[in-house]
Amino acid sequence: MGGQKEYQLAVLFIILDVLFWGFSFISTKVVLSQIPPVSIAFFRQIIAASTLIMLVLFTRTSFKIGRRDMGYIVLASFFGIVMYFSLENTGLLYTTASNASMIVAALPIFTLFAEAMLFRLKVTWKMILCLIFSTIGVALVVTVDGKVDLSSARFFGNLLVMGAIICWVFYTLLNRRLSENYPCLALTAAQSTVSIILFIPLIIPEIERWPAISEISLPVFANLLFLGVFCSGFAYIFYIYATRRLGATVVSAFLNLIPVVTVVFGYLILHDTLSWMQVLGMALIMIALYHLNRLMKRT
Repeated sequence: MGGQKEYQLAVLFIILDVLFWGFSFISTKVVLSQIPPVSIAFFRQIIAASTLIMLVLFTRTSFKIGRRDMGYIVLASFFGIVMYFSLENTGLLYTTASNASMIVAALPIFTLFAEAMLFRLKVTWKMILCLIFSTIGVALVVTVDGKVDLSSARFFGNLLVMGAIICWVFYTLLNRRLSENYPCLALTAAQSTVSIILFIPLIIPEIERWPAISEISLPVFANLLFLGVFCSGFAYIFYIYATRRLGATVVSAFLNLIPVVTVVFGYLILHDTLSWMQVLGMALIMIALYHLNRLMKRT
């Protein structure tokens, strides 16, 4: 019974992550109207770390990290927080929230083959077929009005977002080891705290573009708070817990729902538009990841 409850809780957590992260693209676009991209990630982690440390103290969770694991903590923070958000936020300057979320939806494919190479995960021809369809889908999504325009700002933004999901794969694989040894809350708090230090060299060029506190609008402040508390704070705890219970590839497969959340709110709030080729690409990604999820449940 306990195992079933843990499974259900893991599923609930990853669904909440989908909702948080799906809307996070919308929130980031709103905050980008006043704050530079890397600085958004920096402030987001300050809010997240403060939230997480308070939770650590409230729950009396052990915050002790072994010396031999500090290197993994730093690497996970660098790839999964610093590089991921720096690339994604900068990409969102040039591309739409809907485009970015559809590219991120292809994450399970990258995760699957990384696990196959590093952990000898068995890959069947059906999984390879999912890879092919998903790759075609991503190729259609990154087009600009149905064409591959290498000089287009939107195409450049799409490439930055693709770089972000590669960084997330490294984060997922690094956390595979760490999550076995530490509580989710302590691990997430440690990584968020370390990331603040790692961000400092990257935010220095943006400081002169910071608005005065009195100039920050209420919507921007509210969305930044949402990004820090829910999208980086609670969501990371949920993600690590779900990965531990369900496995990295299965958890990643749930993330294919992120574009649905983003596209709906992107249309309603940001008035994002999609070409028919991008809609077709999103459909291919969703179909491929749906079948991948079913295949992984059978293994």
